[in-house]
Amino acid sequence: MGAVVFVGITIFYKVLSSTLKQYPHPLPPSPPSEPLLGHVRKLPMENAHLAHMEYAKQYDSDIVYFNVLGNHMIVLNTQKVANEILDKRGAIYQDRPNFVLFDVMGWGLTLTFMPYGPRFKLHRSALQTGFTKTAITNYRPIQEDEARQGVLRILRRSGQFDHSLRRFASAVVLRIGFGVTVASDEDPYIKIAVNANLATAQGGNPGTALVDYFPLLRYIPETLNFSETLRHARKWSWAIQDLHNIPFAAIKKEYVSENSTANPSFAYNLLDKYRQNEEKGLPNHMTMHDIQGASASVFIAGSNTTYATTTVAILNLMLNPDVFKKAQAEVDRVVGSERLPSLEDRPNLRYIDYLVEETTRWRPLSPIGIPHKSLKDDVHNDMFIPKGTYVYYNTYAMSRDPAVYKDPEIFRPERYTPREEGGDGEPFLVGPFGFGRRICVGRHLAQASVWIMVATLLATTDISKPLDAQGRPIEQPIHFSTGLSSHPGKFDVVFKPRSEKALRLLEAFVGDKQ
Repeated sequence: MGAVVFVGITIFYKVLSSTLKQYPHPLPPSPPSEPLLGHVRKLPMENAHLAHMEYAKQYDSDIVYFNVLGNHMIVLNTQKVANEILDKRGAIYQDRPNFVLFDVMGWGLTLTFMPYGPRFKLHRSALQTGFTKTAITNYRPIQEDEARQGVLRILRRSGQFDHSLRRFASAVVLRIGFGVTVASDEDPYIKIAVNANLATAQGGNPGTALVDYFPLLRYIPETLNFSETLRHARKWSWAIQDLHNIPFAAIKKEYVSENSTANPSFAYNLLDKYRQNEEKGLPNHMTMHDIQGASASVFIAGSNTTYATTTVAILNLMLNPDVFKKAQAEVDRVVGSERLPSLEDRPNLRYIDYLVEETTRWRPLSPIGIPHKSLKDDVHNDMFIPKGTYVYYNTYAMSRDPAVYKDPEIFRPERYTPREEGGDGEPFLVGPFGFGRRICVGRHLAQASVWIMVATLLATTDISKPLDAQGRPIEQPIHFSTGLSSHPGKFDVVFKPRSEKALRLLEAFVGDKQ
């Protein structure tokens, strides 16, 4: 009872001090607030991206302000304002809120959720070095190998294509991050990835749980816990612990073995540097715990992004046969039918690049983004943004901005064709991978993985809707999950080998790797 009273007093003080305080400039436009509660009841629990789009229209502002129990929060609804605030003033907005809920779940040492400070700089530097646009070219053989295996599995078991995509996405990042090869569909590492993604996708939007604003609530006994999100975080923390512990334990055991056969990997390189520093008597800035957290970041970010984006790409190839045929024709023109596509073909397959970019625009993986936090007071267009403000960026609203995208609901890769070539010259959507100093360091790797999977599917398969008993295409309702990441629900697709030659090319490459 004492804890509840303390939280109540804290809320009252924070709300009172934030509402009575005088600011040198007006705050951004906002809905009417309520005494004590502020805008708590104005914040949507589901489909937040849609509600915030409406707020932006209602108040004719691309920045909308909310006071959440005394905490400041703004939502950015256009790429222009996100660029001006998060990119151009990135030094001010590179912090993260205190994601207590995700810390309870086990994400404490993951770069995505880490607050700004020396540890954040350390992790980001390590990950940036390993995943620059140049560095990821070393991983091309892994991506091509796993994509070809994945497509052959899809053709053999098309009813389980989502599992094959999950295996592909997990296998790529496990080989790159830990040097671990996924041996079968029943490999325990696949289950780890599935469980971790389930835990994260159903954990709610980051920074929206009551415990994020009042950290002491994390210690409330379960019998008094009224928060569904906190209950979920506690229930699923084992899944995130498995993700951090099991792959790292395997590579660490292999690394210290006298007869080590460990494959080169991101984790292996960090462990090797750690040992070399110890042998030379030099300080190790990254502890074993840091190496473990940084390696886990590669797994969850790369696996989830690649799986979800490839799934949405396949959905749109099925729903848009004209796009599918046009993309297939480009692959035929550049690659031919005597070999399989490779990442070296990418500069000559521009339409496939557009297709991947349109996939991330049409349905952004994280519709409302992961919030930044301001490190000091700021003013934008005479609107005051107080220090400590949570800054969300509504990627979905940006993707539907009629001032930027013509017919934004339509999946149309041609929209990116330059104007000098007769196209609309619309810009790629930046938001799906974040902004400023919090932009995803693995974005180049993830996009390359999606690209090679899509290119391999186009070269070797025909994709279509399932048919009913009368031979008519079955129209399926598609629903997307909400939360930290947005995935389409289960849908059926027909995959057929494009030709006997294409099937033989896949089988010859894969051999007995399956």
